[in-house]
Amino acid sequence: MAELIAVRCESCGGAVAWTAGKPSPACVFCGATALETFVPPEGVEPPKGFLEFRVDNTEARAIFRKKASASIWYPSDLRHARLDIRAVLVPAWSWSARLETHYTAIVPGRTRSGKRPVAGQDDWAASGVLVPSSPTLSRHELNAISPFEPADLTPLAEATLPYELGSLTHTAAQAAGEAGMGMAHRERVRAELGASQVATATVFHEVRGGPLLLPIWIGAYRRGEALHRVVINGQTGAITGV
Repeated sequence: MAELIAVRCESCGGAVAWTAGKPSPACVFCGATALETFVPPEGVEPPKGFLEFRVDNTEARAIFRKKASASIWYPSDLRHARLDIRAVLVPAWSWSARLETHYTAIVPGRTRSGKRPVAGQDDWAASGVLVPSSPTLSRHELNAISPFEPADLTPLAEATLPYELGSLTHTAAQAAGEAGMGMAHRERVRAELGASQVATATVFHEVRGGPLLLPIWIGAYRRGEALHRVVINGQTGAITGV
């Protein structure tokens, strides 16, 4: 495998592993050309591998064009915007656990107020709950293009694309993962009960997780003087930013 160096954008702070000696003319996240080499922080686990792209460059551009032209009411500068797009592998942690959630809730009832209190316990096996470990891809963007389909990870040594360096330690990632799984279970309970209010306390069992790389198309398009970012799931084609 070729020697890798860490390259960071002086504009947006995006950092990727890049093949030593290979030209890096622009940041894969914002397009800026001011890049610097740096020493990655210690204590961040390397990814176990990566999910393969299933959406190629042509398909990604078609997805953007379809989204940008979805309505005749969209402004013409959006419908005719030129997209600059790049493929990058973005770090995240994937978590699984068995959740034992105890809840109290307010649900519809045959009372004068039309509501009644309930309490109980619900168990759930969470799997594949993602936590971004990227300094540049936000949780909002990741949630907007999720889920990613489960698949065997390809070994990191086989990566031919630049990949962003993660920023979360195991401890921080697990705390975020448990928070995400707990929130997801709370919303499941709320939906199943039809509750207007719900409070939960969760016990986690058999918590498992690890870092991996997600296939992402990150692009930019200009509307007037403003530059906008678009993010596309490299597996499913789900898009956000348009």
